Amino acid sequence: MSYLKVGYFQALDLSLENQVTIQDQLYGSHTISDPILNELLRSPALARLIGVRQHGISAFLNFTPPITRFEHSVGAFLLVRLVGGCIEEQVAALLHDVSHTAMSHVVDFALSEPGDGSFHEVHKMRFVNTTQIPDILTTHGFGDLKPLDEEMYPLVEQPAPHLCADRLDYGLRDAVGFGNLSLEDAQRTIASLKAFPNTTSSHRLLVLQDQDVALTLARGYMTCDRDVWGNPAHGNLYTRTAELMRSSIRSGGVGEEELWTLSDKEFWTKMREVLDSHGRQAMERLESEGLPNDKDLPLPSGAKVRTIDPDVYVPSSDKAVPLSVLCPQYAAEREQYILARKALYEVSSSHA
Repeated sequence: MSYLKVGYFQALDLSLENQVTIQDQLYGSHTISDPILNELLRSPALARLIGVRQHGISAFLNFTPPITRFEHSVGAFLLVRLVGGCIEEQVAALLHDVSHTAMSHVVDFALSEPGDGSFHEVHKMRFVNTTQIPDILTTHGFGDLKPLDEEMYPLVEQPAPHLCADRLDYGLRDAVGFGNLSLEDAQRTIASLKAFPNTTSSHRLLVLQDQDVALTLARGYMTCDRDVWGNPAHGNLYTRTAELMRSSIRSGGVGEEELWTLSDKEFWTKMREVLDSHGRQAMERLESEGLPNDKDLPLPSGAKVRTIDPDVYVPSSDKAVPLSVLCPQYAAEREQYILARKALYEVSSSHA
């Protein structure tokens, strides 16, 4: 087979017209022949996410691995598929991030107002309506476009700190990529995964069947937040890049629609072309200075504190119970971590 590399952990074989074979280091090899999934996996609207890195400027400057929005979207879809979710829910998982822009969440700091929500979610249909996705969905029986509303699908999206396909895939992918979880532990997590109570219940959710696996995952996830997602040094990179994005777009040098047509690399090049000398110098500093020292740096406004409290299936009671209830030690660790991160927000407020 001839594989096209589409992410840090993932490659596709598109050589046969009626199927796509996905090779994923975390989830193994999967051949997809369902017509709607085959067509979506080949669509330009989804393929553009190969050029969009999950961690925005942090990955673009090589401070984190080049995990892509495409591989994450495919990973979320595979998790729903692995637990037996229906085709409709698989489609919702595959499309949940389709409207992400160049530089991923950096755009939230550039263009979103406080309380707005993520830019890609607010503007999802604005982008989708410029693509062939509505036609693909309609052709395959989803003329109501319901799979574009991922919040309707409990295996795809759940409020934190529950597991869902979106949160679990980026958690696993990043934890392994950052070195906070071994590949073997990630694979044990996947093997322990099930939909509870079943794949059709309106209250369905992803649970783990092994408490030790859940604890290893939860600690690895928390370490990712400390080191990267909620790290003030990476937040500093985001806010500095966001200022440049905002300036280049509001000046008219870069069209807002180009957020969905340019890859990270192309967007960076375009910004360099349109910014003034002060802006170009700021870009050069980002490229040359390295990761800032996070000592005494505040967390940027709008940054999240991310933790999970995986639900664990307990056979004796046939119930799903939060890890923090089964393991008081983890409950204490999580609470202590959240309080420590909130202290960084207080530093942020005092710097405002």
